[in-house]
Amino acid sequence: MKVDRRNPWHWLYLSLFGLNVMAALLLRPLLRRSRHRAPVVLYGHKLNGNLLAIYRRLAERQPHASMVTFLTMDPAYHRELQASGHASCLAISPRCIAVLANAEAIISDHGLHVMSALPGRIGIRFFDVWHGIPFKGFDADDFKVQQRFDEVWVASPLMKQLYVERYGFAPDQVQVTGYARTDRLVTATPGEADAIKKRLGLTAYGHQRLVLFAPTWKQDASDRSLFPFGIDEQVFLSQLAAVCREHNAGLLVRHHLNAARSGGVAPEGVIYLPYAQYPDAEEILLISDVLICDWSSIAFDYLLLNRPTLFLDVEPPFSKGFSLDASYRYGPIIPDMAALLQRVDQSLADPEQYRREFGLKHAEIRAKVYGDFADANAGARCLQRLRTGLAQAK
Repeated sequence: MKVDRRNPWHWLYLSLFGLNVMAALLLRPLLRRSRHRAPVVLYGHKLNGNLLAIYRRLAERQPHASMVTFLTMDPAYHRELQASGHASCLAISPRCIAVLANAEAIISDHGLHVMSALPGRIGIRFFDVWHGIPFKGFDADDFKVQQRFDEVWVASPLMKQLYVERYGFAPDQVQVTGYARTDRLVTATPGEADAIKKRLGLTAYGHQRLVLFAPTWKQDASDRSLFPFGIDEQVFLSQLAAVCREHNAGLLVRHHLNAARSGGVAPEGVIYLPYAQYPDAEEILLISDVLICDWSSIAFDYLLLNRPTLFLDVEPPFSKGFSLDASYRYGPIIPDMAALLQRVDQSLADPEQYRREFGLKHAEIRAKVYGDFADANAGARCLQRLRTGLAQAK
């Protein structure tokens, strides 16, 4: 759950979660053999990305759902997960005490909230699978909690270098596994994309292809617009959608989880896929034929699909500079609206022309960002690191 500091209910959830954490610490020695055993706990905003990929791997190997559990503070999301057959524990319920008291490992992709004091102190192994390969710059102060984790699993040797040299991690903490969530991008098939479109209800629109607009959020620039070139949201989307309609394509709009839609009626041909209702970013990438983005790390996931990717020439909203700089933008840099419309038209009309023009750049950046670790085996390597870590703890 994304905590909203202005929401009093969220403060209540945090308080109840904190009480459960303290109770689990006190009762942990007594409940180690509880029948509510859940050795692996996953924690993040949503069960998506690397956490979802690891959950599926663990669920396949462990026939008992209680062997892996997603922990959430959000009662509505907890019910949603249970209704869909996923193992979930509500962090504000008494059951959370038994789950944490018995946990052998906690895998997180976005910090720990009230559990932040636990790593290195209570006999639980902590693993981080942070969700982004970043353009955004960070320093060691941004990772004070994760620096006390047992291990951080990263996408490639380049990412390990960043974590050690810039983010303040010890070399033996950082293990190169690849990102588990990218396995399905590497093995993608047309049949899988068709099934996703049907499940999301997109086939009803009759679009043969889909263009995805996925900007990053305001980040450190509070006055930043999500829509480029000083153009109003409705005008920007209407013009893009018009070009898409010429190719029987739809325009998908996906805001960052920290950015809310401004409201208003969606222009013709525009389909909003907000994070709250559609947290699985990988399935949205799988069905998208063209990506339009700015400085969002989603570009590095989409890189693995080798499809047209258009980068908006807007100022980066990062106060600490870059982790990976502008040279890692592997597609055309779009300076204005006219150029964007022309590139979208070209990309839909002849995607092979795009690959002829930018295929070598794609391959170069993929080799740098992923090395040999985008091979559909990242999830298996994560499970091996988990098994090794648990074995070392015994």
